[in-house]
Amino acid sequence: MMSDNKNMADMLLQSLYDYHFANNGGSYTLPKAMLDADANSKLAIENLIENGYAADNGQGSDSLVLSITAQGIDYIKNK
Repeated sequence: MMSDNKNMADMLLQSLYDYHFANNGGSYTLPKAMLDADANSKLAIENLIENGYAADNGQGSDSLVLSITAQGIDYIKNK
């Protein structure tokens, strides 16, 4: 189970990385309700945030505004 979560976290981080560079550093916005419906994605995203690889800039809204951090970019580059 843990390795599945790590794989999903890595996939999500890679997606955030690609999105970041394709959109001039833009954040990826998704509704929190969508996240609540998918426990695995939610866990993987929480994991990325806790590890400092991603940040949620959507506090106080009903959306998750996810962006990759410098640490996340380094992680992907060095993978």
